[in-house]
Amino acid sequence: MFVLGAVVDGGIAVSWFLIASGWKIPNILNGYIGSGPDYQLAMYGGAMFMAGWAVLLAWGALKPIERRELLLITSGFLLLSVVIEFVFFSNMLGGAVFVFGVTKRLTLSVLFASAYLYSLKMKGS
Repeated sequence: MFVLGAVVDGGIAVSWFLIASGWKIPNILNGYIGSGPDYQLAMYGGAMFMAGWAVLLAWGALKPIERRELLLITSGFLLLSVVIEFVFFSNMLGGAVFVFGVTKRLTLSVLFASAYLYSLKMKGS
């Protein structure tokens, strides 16, 4: 799961860096297409944090049982991101790309939480 998370987050970071560089592509998580220097700056900041989280998950892959709590933290924030988008940004977002992004995040959240719970069983065996 750590490797999957690192690859997904790394891909998101790259796409956000492209948006920050001026590419007019949809946000891979929710389909939103923004414009302007404020949006680009926000995407740059987000890309830096996403790249950092990708590295953190890659680090977790080196000792997955000992660092399994990272999966639980990641799962929680994925779920929180979906809730926040529905509560605060539902009037701006929609369509198939948004639904795909929500489905992807919820699926990853369940996978990461399941891997965490499974690791508890493995450690106890």
